[in-house]
Amino acid sequence: MADTGARSFDLTEPLSLGDQNGEDSGGLRRIIDAFQRRLWVFLLIAAASLLVVLLFTLTATRQYTATADVQLDVRNTQLVEQNMEVFEGLTTESVIIDTETEVMRSTALAARVVDALNLTQDPAFAPIGGPGLRERVQNMIFGRGEAVQDEAAIRAATIENLRQHVDIRRHGMTLIIRISVTLPDPVRAAEVANAFAENYLTMQLETKYETIRAANEFIATRLSVLREEVLEKERLVEEERARSGLLSAEGATLTEQAMTGLQAEVGRAEADLAAAQARLEGVQAGETSAEALGSAVVGNLRAQQAELARQRANLSNRYGALHPEMQRVEREIADLDVRIAEEIARITENLRTEVRIAQQRLSSIRGNINNQQTSLVRNNRDSVRLRDLERDADASRTTYEGFLARFRQVAETSGIERPDARVISQATPPLGPSSPNTKLNILIGLILGAALGAVAVFLVEALEQSLRTPEDVKSRLGLPWAGSVPYLDRRARTVDGELLSPEDFIVKRPLSAFGEALRTVRAGVFFANPDRRVKVLAVTSALPDEGKTTMAIGLARISALAGSKTVLVDCDLRRRSATHSLGLEAEKGLTEVLFRTATLNEVIQKDPATGVDVVPLAQAEFTPRDLFGSEAMRSLLDALRARYDVIILDNAPVMPIADARVLAAQADAVLLVARWGRTPASVVRAAAERIRAHGGRITGVVLEAVESGLVSRLLYDKNDYYSELYHTYYVR
Repeated sequence: MADTGARSFDLTEPLSLGDQNGEDSGGLRRIIDAFQRRLWVFLLIAAASLLVVLLFTLTATRQYTATADVQLDVRNTQLVEQNMEVFEGLTTESVIIDTETEVMRSTALAARVVDALNLTQDPAFAPIGGPGLRERVQNMIFGRGEAVQDEAAIRAATIENLRQHVDIRRHGMTLIIRISVTLPDPVRAAEVANAFAENYLTMQLETKYETIRAANEFIATRLSVLREEVLEKERLVEEERARSGLLSAEGATLTEQAMTGLQAEVGRAEADLAAAQARLEGVQAGETSAEALGSAVVGNLRAQQAELARQRANLSNRYGALHPEMQRVEREIADLDVRIAEEIARITENLRTEVRIAQQRLSSIRGNINNQQTSLVRNNRDSVRLRDLERDADASRTTYEGFLARFRQVAETSGIERPDARVISQATPPLGPSSPNTKLNILIGLILGAALGAVAVFLVEALEQSLRTPEDVKSRLGLPWAGSVPYLDRRARTVDGELLSPEDFIVKRPLSAFGEALRTVRAGVFFANPDRRVKVLAVTSALPDEGKTTMAIGLARISALAGSKTVLVDCDLRRRSATHSLGLEAEKGLTEVLFRTATLNEVIQKDPATGVDVVPLAQAEFTPRDLFGSEAMRSLLDALRARYDVIILDNAPVMPIADARVLAAQADAVLLVARWGRTPASVVRAAAERIRAHGGRITGVVLEAVESGLVSRLLYDKNDYYSELYHTYYVR
């Protein structure tokens, strides 16, 4: 098919699988290729995993979860005084909430539920019928005998079994504790959940009742002892008060009362004296302000004086000092000064009188105090013992009153206690099962299957010894990658109803992907290095049936179609693969030319499809003579070089045939063919080492029979902008 509008591209360079933009995309592409190659492994493992999950889901017993919610009361509601510890509510501390959660999980609460619902007779909980599988295995391992289960053992086993079906936990950071019970019976699950909530509240109340009862007994016994103690100590106080004649031990006698009054009067007298002296000293020191003197008269005179001073200032500014008005004001000011001085003198004399009177009063009071002290000394001796007795009696009375108040409060609140929690949501029989979750299990099965499938793919790839990518060739062999040729199945090779061989397919479909792959190999081999032109190419493989003959014929026909004068030499002495593949019959061939029993022109046959000259083999044989290392072989190659542009040698496999290594040294380059996904890399590497040991120059390794889906990725970079344009060149 002619391409009239296509662009021209340089396809002479063998293209690499590696990403020119970085290693990451190349690694990702290798992973994708691995999954494509091992898709059946991935799908098989994934399907098996999903099937197992589905079987488990479909065969698993349906479980139903019923939930009851209990809210803790943290308001610290108390029915007695705050210092009482009997009725204190729960605090908001997380440790308290966690503690109550553990109480709900306790064996004691589970035992109450077992007894309340008679679960020892429920086959879902009680170990009826002897020990279970786990118990029997344990008995076998540890050598225990199968003891008869009595009622206590059955009850203990039922309690433990019940706890395994119950999940109790705090709901987030709230004050709600959620009780979830999972059972095959939804109605029974709701009953058990509600029983846990109800018995928890009942257990709280019983605990409070027991605490109150114990507190009442203790307080009543203590009150009886304290009452007798108080009565005895009060009797001793009264006897001591009667003997001493004291009203009380704290100065309740008349002498002490009089002394207290006199001491108070001394204080007041001293204060009055100090105040009078302070006013007198202030006046003597020149403090003559109305406030200091406490005189309204002085204050009034000071105010008149200030007004006259203002008038004097105004008159001085207006008329001067000699004006009559100015002189009148001066006279009035002088008169006020005299009056103020007289008033201050009068006040000073009064203050001296007040000081004398205060001093006399203070002296009189102190004399009375001295008279009372004599009587007080006598009374103090008697009051010491009385104070001790009164303090002892007061302490006992305080203790007794405190216990009495607590006893009354406990008695008043007895019977009205309430639990520190309440049920805010009772459990109801669930409408649908909680497990198995079909959707979730399917999702888990898909994820698990995908993960296991991926692991299986990677394991298979890790164990893979063959060559599959150009990177494998470069990294595992240390050799250049020359190209990849796709595998042609029967459907691909059927053209117009005729099943073609790969060699003939090249002729019928030269523009196909198969043909393009061969042209890529040809370009890389013959034109990659202009300074060192390859003319004689030996095509070989490590092992038989690797596709070397197909490669040799294909390169020869592609070269001929490209206009190069080409000759194909069948050098496989034992199989005559090229001769058979081309359908040639020869009486004389390569062996006769080398034995000099025939000339080159006599043995050359022409490929009718492409015009390629072929030097066939007349018959398969073995000769001990070194044909390919002989002078005759070198002369033949020289003659071919002179007549042809391209000489392709279809060589025998390197590993089993020693002649192949000798012939490889005669060529300008050696093209090593390896079967994609089949030939072990170690074998190809050994073959390359033998070729090099005999002086052969390996131009590259071709991967033969590559899966068709990988050809485009092996030939071209998918990230290349022009990759889609390349596909338009392929003609099937």
